Amino acid sequence: MQAREVQALQRIASELPIDEQVLDYAVRLARSTRTWPGLSQGAGPRASIALVRGGRARAVLRGGEFVTPDDIKGCALAVLRHRVRLSPELDIEGLSVDQVLRQILDQVSAPRL
Repeated sequence: MQAREVQALQRIASELPIDEQVLDYAVRLARSTRTWPGLSQGAGPRASIALVRGGRARAVLRGGEFVTPDDIKGCALAVLRHRVRLSPELDIEGLSVDQVLRQILDQVSAPRL
């Protein structure tokens, strides 16, 4: 793939429509990491932006015409795992960041479009 083609895909992704409910879902996911028991550090506000960008990229790659909650959910682990820290208790118990993030993904309700 040429640089021109990558830039074209980036432009398409940045213009892909996203429903307000899906935007809210991305914000709620990021925000929930800040209050989730077992995380000593949650994701900052830029995580919401990264979730939306990742969701748009996934939508383009699947050939979608808009971003779905599944697109946001599908990139959430990659976007959030380096932005959060496990509490020492969960670390000692052997839980991984991904396990905790999956709990969050299971608990934060996604909109139905």
